[in-house]
Amino acid sequence: MYDMTRGKVSIKDWGNHLLRYYDGRFLQDSLFGLFLYNTIQRHSSNSEGNFFLSSDRFIGRNPPTIEDLQRQVMQKNCRYISMLRYFARNIKGSDNYWRSRTDDLEQWINHHVGRGNGPPTFFITLSCAKNWWPDLRRLLYQLERIAGNSNMAGAIRKGGRKEMANSARKYPLFVNEFFMKRAHSFMKTVMKNALQIDHYWGRVEFAPGRGAIHLHIVAIAKDRAYLQDFYRASTLEDKAEVLNSYAIKHLDMTADAKVSDNLDYRPNYSYSPLATRYCATCDEEKDVTQLAQDCMMHQCNRYCLKSVKLGTPRTCRSHYGTESQFGKVDTPGMELIQKATIDYDRKGISHFKMKRTHSVRLVQHSKFLLKAWRANCDIKLLLYFSDPSSPDLREIQDVCRYVVAYTGKRHNTTQDEKEAIQNLIME
Repeated sequence: MYDMTRGKVSIKDWGNHLLRYYDGRFLQDSLFGLFLYNTIQRHSSNSEGNFFLSSDRFIGRNPPTIEDLQRQVMQKNCRYISMLRYFARNIKGSDNYWRSRTDDLEQWINHHVGRGNGPPTFFITLSCAKNWWPDLRRLLYQLERIAGNSNMAGAIRKGGRKEMANSARKYPLFVNEFFMKRAHSFMKTVMKNALQIDHYWGRVEFAPGRGAIHLHIVAIAKDRAYLQDFYRASTLEDKAEVLNSYAIKHLDMTADAKVSDNLDYRPNYSYSPLATRYCATCDEEKDVTQLAQDCMMHQCNRYCLKSVKLGTPRTCRSHYGTESQFGKVDTPGMELIQKATIDYDRKGISHFKMKRTHSVRLVQHSKFLLKAWRANCDIKLLLYFSDPSSPDLREIQDVCRYVVAYTGKRHNTTQDEKEAIQNLIME
């Protein structure tokens, strides 16, 4: 982190330099990334901890001894514990860190409601087709060529699927940066101009076990006239019709594409539209149907199947049904319906469902977004039954909890966190 020519550099700059080393030697090491992150986190915590200990606003120059802290705990004095919890807000991964990120989202929503922009209207998820996108293929080809891996680079340039997948796993940093730049451009152009989204909040997540990057977005649409029509509609059937008209007219949404529910189907690497750009499309209707077949079909797995009791049949959290026996993964899928409806799940959250007469596996989606993004992109309309000009804050909080379940990590309660710190002190 220090040399005679450049002098001292920050530990984050040092880490970035190593991760971007031309031949990828540090990036490819499975343990180095963990070591680097741990080192950066330690340096950051130590630096902030020095201020925490030296500032009179916190601990001060005469910190309490363990015996002092134990006496405070016995006397139910939680001042020191509260300061530790406040300090932990900056330690990524801690309970208080995730709690503060959840608070950020709630404050963002409250801010826009207070400014008259209204509550969130869309919940969108953008996924990464890291083994398909042609621009990402060009990037990985360049990385392999610079690293001196000419055979790998040549195979990627010719369209080798195995080589593309291996290279994407080898260079996750560049894949993730490419995804974020693509998503940022997408939000600033397609979303802002075509869907009239003025305000949005996003959080990156990596799928557990697979590491696939995706982005959860909470968005507020500029045109919210349909909310008034939805509020004035007297029955659930009328409300569903209002949403259906808006979804078709403004979002080009559907759940009724003519696709196959074959669970053994896999996209063909030679001609899948996932590997082509929108500008290369000749038949838009055929293109979007094939895209839906290749990336918008739900297949239940251990990530979406949850059981209330160990060993009992699991239920899909995405509402595709319950398996017949534990481990069979034979969920029936969505029910076929002839017209749009509004249903409620077990938690009391309302869901808008469009006409579905062909597929029980197809994910309800926007054809407009799918053609532009060219990878899995879910979109959900957030429903409010109160007057949009004077929204019910409790209803907004319910929607917040639903969104936070996806966008915020689970964390221990405040009481659990306090007890954990108290146990450490008393031991």
